[in-house]
Amino acid sequence: MPTDSHTKSKKAYLVSLKHKLKRYLQQQVKSVYPVDRRWLNGFMAAGFHSGLISLSELKLEYIKAYRNAYGERMTEAQEQQLERRLTKLCRVD
Repeated sequence: MPTDSHTKSKKAYLVSLKHKLKRYLQQQVKSVYPVDRRWLNGFMAAGFHSGLISLSELKLEYIKAYRNAYGERMTEAQEQQLERRLTKLCRVD
């Protein structure tokens, strides 16, 4: 069972992740060129590897942020690409 401090850390991480995803996707919507996502990728991988978020939760948060930013759902192909990207980011070597 998670401790109270782990629960607080997870909640703080999720709030921060939602903010970062929103900002990243809003920048991407406005930009003609791809926006650098290395920092966001590192943040997501760190959250996963520290045990604060699962791979399925990362995917869900990203999909929700995408829908909010673009006003539409991701295509099946985009979801598959996202899953591959997150799986690669969260791989344990």
